[in-house]
Amino acid sequence: MSPTHSCVVITHAPEMDFRRNYVALPRTYGTAAYFARPDIQAIYRLVEENLTTLDARIHFLERVRGRRVILKPNLVTVYSNMGLVERDYPETTDPRLLDAIVAFFKRYTDRIVIAESSGRGVPTRGSFRVAGLDRVAHHHKIGLIALEEQRTVRYFLPEARLQKEIIVPELFGEVVTGAAFYVSVPKMKTNLYTGVTLGFKNAMGLLPYNLRQRDHSFALEQKLVDILHLFQPDLTIIDGLVGGEGNCPAPVDPVDSRVIISGNNSVETDRVATRLMGFDPAEIPLMQRAAEAGFGDSQVEIVGEQKVCPFRPADPTFMSAAFQQDFPNVIPLTGHHFPHAPQVKTLADCTPAVAAAMELACRGGCLATTHFAFDMFLREGQRRDFPLVLLIGAGVVIEGERYYLDRAGQPHTLAQVARLPGKKLVVGSCSHPAAGIADRLVEGCMPFPNSAHVALHQLTGTFCRVLSLHNRHLLPMLLATLQMCEARKKLYRAGHRLDVPLGANAPAEAPPPFAAGQRIVPWPLPPLTPEEIRAACTCENRAVLATFLG
Repeated sequence: MSPTHSCVVITHAPEMDFRRNYVALPRTYGTAAYFARPDIQAIYRLVEENLTTLDARIHFLERVRGRRVILKPNLVTVYSNMGLVERDYPETTDPRLLDAIVAFFKRYTDRIVIAESSGRGVPTRGSFRVAGLDRVAHHHKIGLIALEEQRTVRYFLPEARLQKEIIVPELFGEVVTGAAFYVSVPKMKTNLYTGVTLGFKNAMGLLPYNLRQRDHSFALEQKLVDILHLFQPDLTIIDGLVGGEGNCPAPVDPVDSRVIISGNNSVETDRVATRLMGFDPAEIPLMQRAAEAGFGDSQVEIVGEQKVCPFRPADPTFMSAAFQQDFPNVIPLTGHHFPHAPQVKTLADCTPAVAAAMELACRGGCLATTHFAFDMFLREGQRRDFPLVLLIGAGVVIEGERYYLDRAGQPHTLAQVARLPGKKLVVGSCSHPAAGIADRLVEGCMPFPNSAHVALHQLTGTFCRVLSLHNRHLLPMLLATLQMCEARKKLYRAGHRLDVPLGANAPAEAPPPFAAGQRIVPWPLPPLTPEEIRAACTCENRAVLATFLG
């Protein structure tokens, strides 16, 4: 086969129960008894069969020998023993699978690292500990890197449509130059923001926190596709042993999909996984954008049975009957004036269909962030009968008056909204016209992921179980948060610039010069000034507080 040949391999696991330790490894990990378990032996055989089949077609192991291999799992939040209704939720890459992948690659190189940056507010060193990946690294004598605690490098991407400035950890500069072999190992699951979250969306965890927030809105799909201009994974291995369906990044429900999917073209690998989940890739905006940008391969070879195991789609809307059943006394109101949102010129234009379409005009931003808050309430087992008015957006202006639409399409002025029963939760920077009636205003575009969740607890007078001793990992995670904060401040004090300023929508500097046809342009970050060092350390302390106080 030619070096550019694209191949995707599908390998189905045997009919057995894989729901034992699929989120966090047991204390017996590393012992003979652990490796003798039928599920562990099955996973090792599955990895061997899948990757050997793939190598026979594209010979990727020739590129692995003697090079650093970077395994990038998806550990946004490891939901295990956190005080929620269920003990475990399949949100993150199965640590049993990662262990088997490490064992496979160890036969060809001893330069292996597991590298990740969890979601904002969740220290990666803590996620490693909860999942048991610290013990995997110790057992196999490989590296373990929390990317948010590393120095960064910056590039300019002339061909990107949106994410032209990109900053990644220094380690991934080795991927840009070809010195390292990058393996993306995501979980097979649905997602509030993008419908599905698989291989190339996994690269979001490579961006520093503030840059991750930039354009995390209706522009999110383009932002994710633009990252492909910097690099694609050399290999994508999708963990579908136990899939996840529902509203990720909130806890999702398990699906016995029992499959792993690997490939050397991340877009085509994701497209295959999307079909196996029961979705049409042509109807997923993220997949559409990637295809339009030319990152797919129509000549891809697909090996293995494309057996569909239907996943329940994420439900990002507050207008649905399902949300109304869960929270019967919450009144969602929406109003957007984006060019791609429905254009409302008269009160007669306001209908339920228009309200639903308008709400989804910014699926990748405040809508999903706020839905996460309510989904967490469900998973915490909290009361759901509280009255509340939820307002997102700048509203629509009709004949000089600003209106917000409810699920019936009924328009409300701000004065009318103020008289509705329940406290008023207003979310997002574009919702500032409603700030005067808010009992709680959550700032940001998009807001910090936990801010709406904390605000909901404050408005309902409830206590978050995750921030209580019901969460068996609370104290270790608090310690890991402080350690992360100090590690980052140490880099700041050495003058290293790790990120863009919070809230910056564009680079402060002019881009570097580049030649015609140049796809990736190194763009060195200037060192921090003493004033910037003090400000960065202060922001770091505030970010830690925001994790717990909103």
